[in-house]
Amino acid sequence: MALAALDDLVRRQPRIAGVCHALAHDLGHAALERAGGSVGTALSDRDDVCGGGYTHGVIEEALAESNDPAADMLRMCAPAQDGSCFHGIGHGLMFVTGMDVDASLELCDRAPSSRLRGRCGEGVFMQYFSIDVASMHGSGPGTQRPSIDDAHTTCAETRGDYSANCWFYAPTVWLAAHPDDFAGALGWCAGATSALARNVCARGVGSRTVKFHPDDVTIGARVCREAGEFIDECLAGMGSYWSVHWRGEREASSVCPLLGDAMLERRCLTVND
Repeated sequence: MALAALDDLVRRQPRIAGVCHALAHDLGHAALERAGGSVGTALSDRDDVCGGGYTHGVIEEALAESNDPAADMLRMCAPAQDGSCFHGIGHGLMFVTGMDVDASLELCDRAPSSRLRGRCGEGVFMQYFSIDVASMHGSGPGTQRPSIDDAHTTCAETRGDYSANCWFYAPTVWLAAHPDDFAGALGWCAGATSALARNVCARGVGSRTVKFHPDDVTIGARVCREAGEFIDECLAGMGSYWSVHWRGEREASSVCPLLGDAMLERRCLTVND
């Protein structure tokens, strides 16, 4: 019922969309406590509203309370071994390790496939760059959001199989310091260390335009129109989060006709096909 109420609230007040994922995490924490620590019971009411934040919250809270997270991370996501669960594992590992990225990624290495290791890495970096870390978990060591300079350094030093995860979520730090300055975030991405890093970072910016403004995708359209060499990556990012926002019920390409620009619509359809 609480998740349905959150979904309804976001649809009635779209400005909440930017924080609904964090709210869903909190509901997951509360649900696990109410379920007496039983992950299976808490996830029996699973709903992927707000980007699956509820599932992520249940898993991260369970790992934070685990006496053997290295073993429990595999048990919690069995037998389905779905990506959203391992994304939640990544969040949880950051709390287990005191926000130690390298230690968390070493645990992600235990995931049973490269796809699931990648989803775990997503959760690690989403948590690392999250604007909600300090407010949700106090203000002591290991809970402070990294600086804009730290983000570039961390991603440049992240080993190859996880570096894309880092660059995708890194623009969150820029946008926390400069709310809705998506053009500035793209400029920041242009300073990344490689073409791949720059493109993934730009895709992350495009996704944030939809996450923060799902009620008005023309905001993202304006950003992507002026993105220069990053236009296709920006549009691909918009499509990726559009599908997440609609819990997979709509294709990424369904955002394209809503952009209000025939040229952008054509390019959007091409990259989100």
